[in-house]
Amino acid sequence: MHCWKTINLERQFGFYRVFLLSSIIMMMVFSFIYVPINLVYSNSFYDNHSLGFVFGLLSIYPLHKLIHLLPIFPYVKKMRWRWDRKLLILPIVSLRVDRPISKYLYMIALLAPFLVINSILLYGCILFPHYSHYFAILLAFHSGICAIDFIYAKQLMNSPKNALIEENEEGYEILIYQ
Repeated sequence: MHCWKTINLERQFGFYRVFLLSSIIMMMVFSFIYVPINLVYSNSFYDNHSLGFVFGLLSIYPLHKLIHLLPIFPYVKKMRWRWDRKLLILPIVSLRVDRPISKYLYMIALLAPFLVINSILLYGCILFPHYSHYFAILLAFHSGICAIDFIYAKQLMNSPKNALIEENEEGYEILIYQ
């Protein structure tokens, strides 16, 4: 096998550019979700469960990482974990699998948190209209987190059909058979 392409967002775009893109996506998603919900459910909003909102905000990122793990759970013993801190307060958890994974399994692992968590949050928006502003903020925050996953998925979509994905310190390598 040989490397077809190496993907490293930190080197290709830089942390601050990816952070800015993620923030812009966060604001756009909030605008596109909150305005229609506010028009449909024009009732007053309640703010008496703000502690639950803070708990939800703090639990989104660990839950996101946990759902990333579910499709690749058989490889969990071959994973390395690394903690980084960006902008003094943002904890970044990196999970690296030490062996190649198929392209499709890796894409499922990338997109699973977006599909699962955002579906639950949209359902919460509809089910609890008085708290839909909380759910809209959580949905926007999680969509911003998922922006990086979509960048990786977009680059993987253009790779060969039977490619394998291997993670290393420099980023992701797309491996193909010779």
